[in-house]
Amino acid sequence: MKLNKLSPRWDAYDRRNSFWLQLVCLRHLGLWPPEDSDEATRKRYIAYGWFLRVVFLHLYALTQALYFKDVKDINDIANALFVLMTQVTLIYKLEKFNYNISRIQACLRKLNCTLYHPKQREEFGPVLRSMSGVFWLMIFLMFVAIFTIIMWLVSPAYDKERRLPVPAWFPVDYHRSNTAYGVLFLYQTIGIVMSATYNFSTDTMFSGLMLHVNGQIVRLGSMVKKIGHEVPTEQQLVKVAVPIDGEWIEMRKRIKHHSRVYGKTYAEVTECVLFHKDILSFSDEVQDIFQGSIFAQVCASVIIICMTLLQATGDDVTTADLLGCAFYLLVMTSQVLVFCYVGNEISYTTDKFTEFVGFSNYFRFDKLTSQAIIFFMQMTLKDVHIKVGSVLQVTLNLHTFLQIMKLSYSYLAVLQSMESE
Repeated sequence: MKLNKLSPRWDAYDRRNSFWLQLVCLRHLGLWPPEDSDEATRKRYIAYGWFLRVVFLHLYALTQALYFKDVKDINDIANALFVLMTQVTLIYKLEKFNYNISRIQACLRKLNCTLYHPKQREEFGPVLRSMSGVFWLMIFLMFVAIFTIIMWLVSPAYDKERRLPVPAWFPVDYHRSNTAYGVLFLYQTIGIVMSATYNFSTDTMFSGLMLHVNGQIVRLGSMVKKIGHEVPTEQQLVKVAVPIDGEWIEMRKRIKHHSRVYGKTYAEVTECVLFHKDILSFSDEVQDIFQGSIFAQVCASVIIICMTLLQATGDDVTTADLLGCAFYLLVMTSQVLVFCYVGNEISYTTDKFTEFVGFSNYFRFDKLTSQAIIFFMQMTLKDVHIKVGSVLQVTLNLHTFLQIMKLSYSYLAVLQSMESE
């Protein structure tokens, strides 16, 4: 697939391909070790990734932290803190991502398993929508980040004296040296671009996997509605030459055994139960991998949004600064909104399983099949919420997003009152 294909035609049997843009970025940034390489190649790649992060992320954040020794008022703190908090949070997220990279790569391999392949024509819709959602989410965050970077790089030109794109302290006086100013400007530019790429590539990995979970839940709903019904010929199994994995072969053996012993309808219920358990297991694995990172991002966003608004409402803000703050605010709110939206969608979709059962041919079920469908309904009645954090847990839904916005505004009001005094 090429970059110029803004409306790509997805292959529903290669769902991993919806992450192709994230994987391109992560490979170049040293965060996606080759999965089928020898140990020596893998170690060299890991060293390359560490070098990039130390030079353009850790050292970059250190220069921003040292800037605090020269702050004079709350506006200076806001100017320095709104970017520093992003960097500190990003460093933590990347170390968690790097630590769990083997599990993340396993999740992407699992995404292409035969169990998650659409089996009938109406099952293609939710799978393809999930793939498009992953792609366009990445495109949206990437373009907003690009516009933010452009505004940050342009804004120093509107100042009378030399200023770097991001407040930072360096051991050289770049105000008097064109060479020093040019080198430091270039260094910060590379650091900003890499930080932005790190952010939207890793964050959309979690959101994208959960979007696929939601698509599979919708698929399961369509399977539940067909239990006991005769499928029309034009809607029957779509046969495509795709690899079949061992897990699917074992599952089909079990379902065929139930079909011979207990009947076809009972086997259909069994398939839905096994599929439901597998989806929840996959969702739990993704949550366990990313919960620390997402929790840190959600908590930091309260401060980042507050400080960005405080900087945007300052007296000496130029048009370029204001646009930079606006795009940056859009990036930060979008990050949290996407997390909360995906969690809300999964909760909403799983709550509809009882309705799906109502579309099945349940009044013709025998006693054993009726007991099986009741067992399945009891499984699906359990609320499915995406929660992040360990000691203090945060549920990802739209209510949480509104609470974050309210809390950020409350902190902003307090800081503005302190500034006026």
